Amino acid sequence: MLRVRTEYRKGVLFVRLVGRIDNEGYLENVNKLVNEVGIRFIVLNISKLNDISLESIHHIIKYIKVLKKKKRLLLICDESGLWSPLFKTIVKITSEIDAFSFCQ
Repeated sequence: MLRVRTEYRKGVLFVRLVGRIDNEGYLENVNKLVNEVGIRFIVLNISKLNDISLESIHHIIKYIKVLKKKKRLLLICDESGLWSPLFKTIVKITSEIDAFSFCQ
């Protein structure tokens, strides 16, 4: 089961994923929010994930490509460093605070 917690602070939407990704519905909800509000910077915090499938990784990568076309940026935050190797071509940060350096 996946728990999703979101927080919008200083122009950055933080999406914190806790547990196991069991469907991609959270990406649809995030996309809806991003489009309605016009958010340009999104941080997907995967530090507290227990499990992630290759299919979920592909969905995230596809979503990043959609965001790039709209001049938006998604960052992966992995404080543990456990999942980072799976996201080779994506901008990664080790702390959510690092996201603010991309917003300037």
